[in-house]
Formats: sequence, C-alpha cells, structure tokens
Amino acid sequence: MRRLLIAATLVSPLSGCAVLKDIVQATKAQVTLVKGLRHYDAGAYHASTEELLAALELGLGDGDRAVAHKHLAFIHCASNRERQCRDEFRKALAADPRLKLEQAEAWHPFWGPIFRSMSSSAALDAGLKQYEQGDYAESAKNLQTAIDVGLPEKERANAHKHLAFIHCSSYRERQCRDEFRKALAADPALELTRAEAGHPRWGPIFLSTSGTAAFSAALKQYEQGEYTESA
Repeated sequence: MRRLLIAATLVSPLSGCAVLKDIVQATKAQVTLVKGLRHYDAGAYHASTEELLAALELGLGDGDRAVAHKHLAFIHCASNRERQCRDEFRKALAADPRLKLEQAEAWHPFWGPIFRSMSSSAALDAGLKQYEQGDYAESAKNLQTAIDVGLPEKERANAHKHLAFIHCSSYRERQCRDEFRKALAADPALELTRAEAGHPRWGPIFLSTSGTAAFSAALKQYEQGEYTESA
C-alpha cells in the first residue's frame, strides 16, 4: 500500500510537468507566429517565412495553423512561386475549411485569383481535368482540397472515386479500397461507367467493395479473425 502511495505521489508532479511543458510549447508557438506576422507586415519575408515555419513546427491550433499557411502562400505568390503558393493554400484550407480572405487580400492581383480557384467546385474541376491529362500528383492534391473544403454528396463521391483510380494505378490497393469505401459512403448508389468497370486494376476492386461482394468478404474476414478489415 505504501509503495502505491509513493508511486501516486511521484506520478502527480510528473503529470503536472507534462502539462506545463505543453503550455510552454503552445506559448512559444504563439509568440513565434506573432513575430512571423509582424515581419510579414514589415516586408521582411525571409525572416517571416522562417518564423512561420518554426511556429508550425512548434505546434499551432487549427485556426492559427491556417493563418500561418495563408501568409506563407502570400509570400510564395508574391515571388511567382505558384505551385508552392497553391500548396500552402491547400494546407490552410485543410486546417480551416471555412477560411476566407479579407477583402483587401481577396482582390490582390497575385494570390486572389489563385485562392478563388481553390474553392471546392473549382478544385474539383481542376482535379478532374488534371486526372484526364495524366497529371495524377496534382490531380490528387486538388481532389483532396475539394473534399476538405466541402462538396455535395455526389461530387464528393466522384472525387473519392478518382482518388481511388489514382491509388489503384499506382498499385496502392488498400488506399484504393479506402477511397472506394468513402465514395460509396457518400453515394451508396454509385456505379462505375462501363469503361471504368472494365478496367483491369480498379474494376475488380470496386466490385469487391460494393454491394453483396463486400458483405460476403466482410463475413469471411470476420470468421478468419481479421476484424479491422471486416469492419
């Protein structure tokens, strides 16, 4: 009993230390973020970039993370680094899907049009077009952005379906199945076109994921003790 009491007395201060460490870390992140924003306002973009990245590394809440990524996007756009600008806007929208630019920011000639093009419908259209052009890496980024920002059910199912195609094309079968499951969760009536269903890579996987085939596979996996895959 005495040993238990001693252990309990030791654990309590240790837990308090862990909480204090988290508070100190969060405070450092906030202070670093403020410094980065001040340097941005002063036009010291190199220093701002370093501090914004450091704040993200230290750990920020969703709203502050979105602010940091947004300003990193501004810096990249101002230097004509469009791809990096888009990547930072994607990260900002992933952290806060409701993120909107202030009026002065929204109509900036460099980043205003880029941010507007990353609304969910615009990102979906861009992702589908890039998919047709074979630019699968950029297509996947835009499709995921569209999903993160928010899409109606059928459009969300379409985005997940094309992400599944991309994973299947790269022989990532588990990720392919996961995306098909998400597509079917968004639209249980989803069906592939004849050409899509006949594709040798994802046709059989979609068939096994949907309807009675998925139910039969789940029962079989359950009986074999593969409970995670069964679920």
